[in-house]
Amino acid sequence: MKQLILIAGMPGSGKTTVAKIIEKHGFTVVSMGDAVREEAEARGVGGDIVSMSRFMVELRRKLGNDAVARLVQRKIENLKAECVVVEGVRSLKEVEYFKSEGYSVILVGVLAPVSLRYSRLSKRSRPDDPKTLGELEERDRVELSVGLGEVLALSDVYIVNDGSTSSLAETVESKLKSILSKNLDR
Repeated sequence: MKQLILIAGMPGSGKTTVAKIIEKHGFTVVSMGDAVREEAEARGVGGDIVSMSRFMVELRRKLGNDAVARLVQRKIENLKAECVVVEGVRSLKEVEYFKSEGYSVILVGVLAPVSLRYSRLSKRSRPDDPKTLGELEERDRVELSVGLGEVLALSDVYIVNDGSTSSLAETVESKLKSILSKNLDR
């Protein structure tokens, strides 16, 4: 049975950075955000923040709250790895879907203050990143509307990312053993 480390966090919290740190230990990482962006591109949806937010909500409305998990599942089933890191889980329906597919899961919540998240996102320059704090607050509301708050509330392990990348790496390194030792058969 494959094990999944599911990473959740608000935009700009550091989910991708946490996943990359774990990946250095030989784990395979799959990004739910990349799956959404790939699907949007395949359907001709623009990559700006408004179009992507609408697409994410519409995808779930039309195909179910586990739609993105099903997109990612196609990638996971082709991997030979026994433990896969899934970055960007946003709803308990996605978590339940992975469990229903026979995976053992552990939830890792990545937390960071909104002002710091905005600063990070404004430097990242991806087309779907917010250009103003107001846009980030609106994106946060969209993310929360699909269930991200519930996932964060029920996380097994929390990583607070309110410092430098090197301090985050130290935190992840110290928590990795805890993450891997959690009972994944719940």
